[in-house]
Amino acid sequence: MGGALSSLGAASGVLTYDVIDKLKKADEAVMITPFKTRLTNIENKSKALSDLTTQISLFKTSIADFKDGEIFQKRLADVSGSSVEAKVSSGVSIQNITMDVSQLATNDIYQSKGYDNKDSKINNTGSDQIIKLAYSGEVKELTLKNGATLQDLQSAINDAKIGITASIINTGSDSKPYKLVLKGDKTGEDNIIKLDFGNIDDLGFNQQVYQSKEYSADTDKVNDSGSSQDFKIKINGTQYSMSLDDGATVSDMVDKINNGDLKDNDGNSLSGIDAEFSDGHIKLHLQQIGDIQITDNNLTTAINENTTDENDNRLQTAQNSKFKYNGVDIERDTNEIDDIVVGLTLTLKGEGKSTIDIKQDTDKINSAVNDFVSGFNSIVSKIQDLTNYNPETKTTTLFQNESVIKNIPNDMSNLLFNSFVSDTTTKYDRNQQTYNENISLSATDFGFTMNRTGFLDFDSSKFADMLKNKPEKTEEFLSSENGAFSKILDYIDSLIKGPNSSLELLSTQYSHEKKSYEETIESSQKRIDTRYEIMASQFASYDAVINGYNVQTMAIQQAIDEMSK
Repeated sequence: MGGALSSLGAASGVLTYDVIDKLKKADEAVMITPFKTRLTNIENKSKALSDLTTQISLFKTSIADFKDGEIFQKRLADVSGSSVEAKVSSGVSIQNITMDVSQLATNDIYQSKGYDNKDSKINNTGSDQIIKLAYSGEVKELTLKNGATLQDLQSAINDAKIGITASIINTGSDSKPYKLVLKGDKTGEDNIIKLDFGNIDDLGFNQQVYQSKEYSADTDKVNDSGSSQDFKIKINGTQYSMSLDDGATVSDMVDKINNGDLKDNDGNSLSGIDAEFSDGHIKLHLQQIGDIQITDNNLTTAINENTTDENDNRLQTAQNSKFKYNGVDIERDTNEIDDIVVGLTLTLKGEGKSTIDIKQDTDKINSAVNDFVSGFNSIVSKIQDLTNYNPETKTTTLFQNESVIKNIPNDMSNLLFNSFVSDTTTKYDRNQQTYNENISLSATDFGFTMNRTGFLDFDSSKFADMLKNKPEKTEEFLSSENGAFSKILDYIDSLIKGPNSSLELLSTQYSHEKKSYEETIESSQKRIDTRYEIMASQFASYDAVINGYNVQTMAIQQAIDEMSK
């Protein structure tokens, strides 16, 4: 302090800051320290209560599936065999399923012929060309500019986003190693890749040769029916046809095809088809892939019966999965089967037989009950630590006087051991005749006992035996509306759920007390600070008066001393 206060006590030697500090600390010890002690205690209580509430919440979570018997609906799919994988949801009926997979669903995959590099030109027509791409019911037209390359076609197909992925791979071959690969995203026989590339260079996707029966010469008749007949090719939904007169020969048919006589309903000729007579057969080469159907009824050609060569560039053919489900033949366009039993997904992995045993997930139930026992005992241990009284040191813990908290272990124990379910047992009378007697099953029948220290003991083998032999009674005891665990879960909600729950009300009370102590400490400190600021000023005034008296005394004394000389 400045001014007169800076020399407080200089005159009196008594009215000093040391005296003020001692007096101030004495007042603080009486007026503030008790409230600081209470504040610390209530803060400790709030933290301990928060920790306890969290522990009880976790305990509730560990057994929440017992509410309404949900955990007893958990299912386990035990698969024997490698042809099927199974995933099962809660509530699926317990059953045994046999599966015999004869065919997996696959997607369409094609590869082109080889090219020198990615930039090899495939449109050398001198003008822009349109090719048709179709997949899974969608059709798109792709424009390839004059001079377009293999990579341009790859980009056009991918940019179409029709469900076909195009990639260029380097096969490592010494000659023309680059190939364009087309892969359909979906499985199933209806999801075939359809591509008409007849207006550009032959990409070699369709290496299949469609051929007729064997003829001795190109002068042999293809039509000896006595009337004109139509020859038809349907490509990806578009029908092309031409007429062959009675008496038309092999040579006539080849010439008409190569001259563009195969036309659609609009008069457009089928492009990308070449015909030849070779090795005694009429052979057709097509630059289209997809759904191709040839109709040569009433002609001698019999192409459908004589086309046997596989298309080596069709690496995989889209097909459906085929399997027997409990002996019933089923066909699907996918290997993920989820429409036979609600909640059951079967994934076909290969050909062969498998069995799926859908059963109750008893391991999960046993584990959950063990978690209950562990969680129950952890709560008991924590509450004992928080409510104990030490008679030797005569000290109490934080919640020794909180009945709401002290009663939790007893309340939960009573709910567990005061729950019963009715049952019947078979007995024998003195004549060895059987009769049924009504009995009540309690917690001890299911393996629960309480030891002297207040902790729960659990015989898991006894519980497992009850779960196996009396599953309905086990579920009723734990999870029915009046089941033990159901009542404990409701009790936990009364402790921690909502603003009016017991522990939440206690927490609110602590918050109010904490605020009250903080306000009391703050106001008391202000009063004490003000009082001793005033006292310091008063001490300064008194010291100044004393100093004046001291000066006058010294002056009088000096005068007396002068007079005495």
